[in-house]
Order: sequence, then C-alpha cells, then structure tokens
Amino acid sequence: MTRHALLGAFVIVFCIAGLTVGIVRLAPGRDAVDLLLTALAGLVGIAAFAFAVRVGRHGSPAWTKWLIVPILISAFFLDRLSERNQLALLGFASGYVAAFLVTVVVRAVRLTR
Repeated sequence: MTRHALLGAFVIVFCIAGLTVGIVRLAPGRDAVDLLLTALAGLVGIAAFAFAVRVGRHGSPAWTKWLIVPILISAFFLDRLSERNQLALLGFASGYVAAFLVTVVVRAVRLTR
C-alpha cells in the first residue's frame, strides 16, 4: 500500500469514527422528528456529493478553493447549534461520506476487472 493510499485510509477511518462518536453521543433520547430530520439531511448529503462530483468533472472556478476557509472557521461555532441541528449536520456528513465510500468501492472494483 502506498503512502497516499495509507493516508487516505486513515482519513476515512477517522472520519467514520468521528461521525459515529457524534451520532452515538447525540442520538439517544431523540424523538422521531429529530431522527427523520437527520435521515433527510443524510439524503441531502448524498445529493450534495453527487453534485460535487458532477461539478468536479466539469472543472470549478479558481475562487472555490477559498470556500474551505469559511467552512473551517464555522467549525468553531458548531457547538453553539442546538442538539437537533448538530445531529442533522452529522446526518448530512454521514450521507456525504457514505456516498463517497460507495463511489470509491465501485471505482476500485472497476479497476480490478
């Protein structure tokens, strides 16, 4: 396994671990509306990944690389969200990561054929 593949595997493992810990911390005791909101956010995350892949194939403007700055700054304020919104955000991220992993596995299988 190359260094880049190993680094990618570690990033994926830590990403899944972080999402799992967050969901396990927030999900107990939630009502059905909160869980439905989380599931819907997960579907939006899948759609966001599909959109990102589509845009990425056509190229993106140079200014989009600067979007990471406000995203990283906003991470400092996530604890100020209500627990319902935190859980929904974790659902969104879980959907995005799940779609990413499915894409990686499908592409890996295609490469081995």
